[in-house]
Amino acid sequence: MRILLLFVLFTLSVFSNAQTSIKMEKDGGIYKVKCKVNGAPMKMYFDTGASTVSISRATAMYLYDNDLISEDDFIGKAKTTTAEGAITDNMVIRLKDVEIGGLHLQNIEAVVTSSLNAPLLLGQTVISKLGKISLDGDILTIHSASTQSLSNEQRNELDNRLRELRANRFKDREANYKILDIIKKIEKNEQLNEFELFCKAMSESNTGQYEEARVDTESWIEKYSIDTDNTDMKMRVFFSSAESNLLSEKGDKDLGMQRLNRCSSYYIKDTTETFFWHSYPYLQYSYCKYKNNGYYDAITSAKFTINRLLKFYKVNLKDINHNKHFGSELQTWFQELTFYYSQHYTWLNSSLNNSQWSDSQTKMVKLCTILAAKLGSSAAIEFCQTFKLNYKKILSQKDLDFVGIEDK
Repeated sequence: MRILLLFVLFTLSVFSNAQTSIKMEKDGGIYKVKCKVNGAPMKMYFDTGASTVSISRATAMYLYDNDLISEDDFIGKAKTTTAEGAITDNMVIRLKDVEIGGLHLQNIEAVVTSSLNAPLLLGQTVISKLGKISLDGDILTIHSASTQSLSNEQRNELDNRLRELRANRFKDREANYKILDIIKKIEKNEQLNEFELFCKAMSESNTGQYEEARVDTESWIEKYSIDTDNTDMKMRVFFSSAESNLLSEKGDKDLGMQRLNRCSSYYIKDTTETFFWHSYPYLQYSYCKYKNNGYYDAITSAKFTINRLLKFYKVNLKDINHNKHFGSELQTWFQELTFYYSQHYTWLNSSLNNSQWSDSQTKMVKLCTILAAKLGSSAAIEFCQTFKLNYKKILSQKDLDFVGIEDK
């Protein structure tokens, strides 16, 4: 009985300490809350409608002059919209510690407004980390004091685990989901750093969460792309931005195509990973469907993919033509190339109100399908059998040249 009583008293003590009440100061219909920013006492407007923390230039200068922030805490720029609707670039800084009612939240990003004496706002980047809250007049009650900042050791441990999962993502089918689980743990307590936001965006893209990936890739690009020298990281973010914009219902398809072209110009041609070559034509085609034209670009991209895959797998068209690579994954891309040609000609015919394909168009689709069948594509084999095409027959060099695939 004594043990039970002690347990009840302890439990009541825990729950009584699990909430914090703070008296706020009303100013023009908005409440101010006392807090400390990197140890400096301040009063900030508690604004649930603001997305982030914002401080004035005067406050930033005060923090800098008093060694409460350093040059290392200036981490990038963010675009904000003024009351007049103008879009401006503002500096983003890292606040190492924001204390509210005895709760310490660390590594909070804040926008430095262009105005020298703009009001100081506590937005959702802090409010969301306070847990469950309620407002009763001028009383702010934080119902859960369980939100605590991660220690440096905990943060490093989680980041190391993220790096391990990223490195083994092709071997571990659940790696992307495990990464997102870790990210959730970090986001409960901290804002994500560059690497963590990168991991989140990549895993969202890899698991088909294109709308979430679109938001996070664009956020990463805004915050980090200018200052990041890591070409591999930049390539992946821009490619995932392209993918998410092109495949997300809310995505900006034109922006996605710009990102894809940037990847093509600066990154993809130099990478040894076949993933990008595989995805590039499909994304081109996604844009083609959006614009209802441009299928020729998808065809060109598919040929580029096949060229690179032939080199990667050290396969040549002569061997494929002689039926020596049955079962190769290259079959997918000859079949895809057939698909792009078919879609292109279907669109052309509907645009020109012409239901007949030209002889050269029909020949191209047949030849690509035969090559896919030679590599083992069941759909291509079925097509050949339906239209009585002997796919095992050796094609002439003239036919191979007609397809337009390089053989080096």
